[in-house]
Amino acid sequence: MQTTALRYFLAVARDGTIAAASARLNVAPSAISRQIANLEAELACLLFERRPRGMVLSPAGELLAGHARQVLSSAEQVVTEIRELEGLWRGLVRVATTEAFAIELVPGVVAEFHARHPGIRFELAVLPPAQVTHRVVQGDADLGLTFSLAPSGDIAVAYRHSLDMVALCAPDHPLAGRRLVGLADIAAYPVALLPRDTTLRTILDAACAEEGIRIEPALSANVLSALMPFVHRSRGLTLVSSIALQGQVARGELRALPIRSRRSLARGIEVQTMRDRRLPRAVQAFLAALVAALPPVRD
Repeated sequence: MQTTALRYFLAVARDGTIAAASARLNVAPSAISRQIANLEAELACLLFERRPRGMVLSPAGELLAGHARQVLSSAEQVVTEIRELEGLWRGLVRVATTEAFAIELVPGVVAEFHARHPGIRFELAVLPPAQVTHRVVQGDADLGLTFSLAPSGDIAVAYRHSLDMVALCAPDHPLAGRRLVGLADIAAYPVALLPRDTTLRTILDAACAEEGIRIEPALSANVLSALMPFVHRSRGLTLVSSIALQGQVARGELRALPIRSRRSLARGIEVQTMRDRRLPRAVQAFLAALVAALPPVRD
């Protein structure tokens, strides 16, 4: 099987249609259709179930997808190892992360790393937590930094820690001078929050229910960046991981207030890689830099 055919096959499996794969790869739909037809003829089976809303992998297609990812990963590894003979002069690092870490933390590490190794290029994808892990499993990202969800046997965890939730407010907020706030204190002011289907809301809502406190957000949005103008320009607060927006806190643009709660407000975070994959040298070096920028794990 040719790697080109396998690459086209995986693109259709990921995007669900030949048209979408064509747009992503910048390849004519007829070329993709021809390569998939050749694969099906070679294997004497259907690789996709054609449905009204798109194409879904058949059982045989699922088996081939796993094989194709390994083949393409191995081919990519060979190319990378050849290029690595030049040291850290060249390379590509693909990072997937959640928005909480994409506003300041990861771009800051990228900037510092790139200053030392200007030949290294980066691709950063900002996604919901489950999609970060999916990108790593599929081989579409070298590293994933995300809030940990259900364990996956297809990933290796390079870093794992638990981080508390804090309340963020403007420096002139009435609570800004407090060293510690309770959930009742937060509920007394307008709050901007992420949607209910996020890990943050799940943990927060459970803690509020245990204390009989109701926090109804004045503003709800599915991205943190949409909440921050509300916090900066009003008496509003938002809740984030303790390492999110640390730069703005350090510069005095925001105040981070620890929260007192009967129930833990901590969330686990992980730096993930694909299981059993040897990372390219540039990725290994950036992984070390990223972990060094995260809170140290105490024994």
